[in-house]
Amino acid sequence: MNYRSIEDLSHIIRNNLYKIPKDVDLIVGVPRSGMLAANILAMNLNLQICDLPGYLNNTSLMYGRTRQCRYGEVNNPSDAKKVLIVDDSVYSGASITEVKQKIDSLDGKVCEVIYCAIYTSPDATKKIDIFFEVVKHPRSFEWNVMHRPHLSRCCVDIDGVLCVDPTDEQNDDGEAYLEFLENAQPLVIPSCRVGHLVTSRLEKYREETEKWLSANGVEYEFLHMLDLPSAAARRRLGCHASFKASVFRKLHDTELFIESDFQQARKIATSSGKYALSFGTQELCGPDFSYALVERKSAVIKLRIIRKIRRVINGVIKNDG
Repeated sequence: MNYRSIEDLSHIIRNNLYKIPKDVDLIVGVPRSGMLAANILAMNLNLQICDLPGYLNNTSLMYGRTRQCRYGEVNNPSDAKKVLIVDDSVYSGASITEVKQKIDSLDGKVCEVIYCAIYTSPDATKKIDIFFEVVKHPRSFEWNVMHRPHLSRCCVDIDGVLCVDPTDEQNDDGEAYLEFLENAQPLVIPSCRVGHLVTSRLEKYREETEKWLSANGVEYEFLHMLDLPSAAARRRLGCHASFKASVFRKLHDTELFIESDFQQARKIATSSGKYALSFGTQELCGPDFSYALVERKSAVIKLRIIRKIRRVINGVIKNDG
């Protein structure tokens, strides 16, 4: 699985700014995901920006007072001489083809239009003029991971993902905790039906949990809860991650576990043999690694190689002496 976070998006854009022609004077974002990428591009290049409907309707451009855009004379989309149309990703190319048709149908269009996608599938590279990275499927992005139909094939944690985590004071396995379960503040509510909600909340709180999920519009197929007598027993066993991993491992139709805690995500991935996403750090953990761990191992290997080279060089110098 390939996963890209907003941080990844920002880095890839910043490292590929050289690909954008210097005379582009207007950035146009394709709603909605494309607007995120378009805004990052426009801020880095200090260019005017609008969305696709605004461009098609020649809506007057808005800008702040803190700094002047590079091309201050572009006050309306029709003033632009070279336009960059930006989407976050292209898969089949159908969406960008539809965008091209809309732009080609404009009356009196005289400016040059360039099409850009930050991420593209291998088969869609020729559908656009500029792309920054080829990302194969299966793939997912931070800005839509909780709003795509693939959630039906996912396990999703509750506390720290769908709602805030309870504080130490609230997590008393008593009245304070019951009040939390009823009134927990939502974080991200999925737009699609979730296949499996998997939580280390105790089974005895199923009714309260189901009420909160219903009240907040969370749709799901199954709710898996930890069947232990008390929070004290759960803490004593320390089975948060192992319980989640055991459920995930048995569900052969699931491909991703979205977990709030990084350490638990690593354990879930290692124990289940499948991918787990740390929602808090936006890091994808694989069965035998996390990307951060790979980077650390790579740094250690490089250091060992350098040390060996130095030893060889020192040995040659001594022998020559």
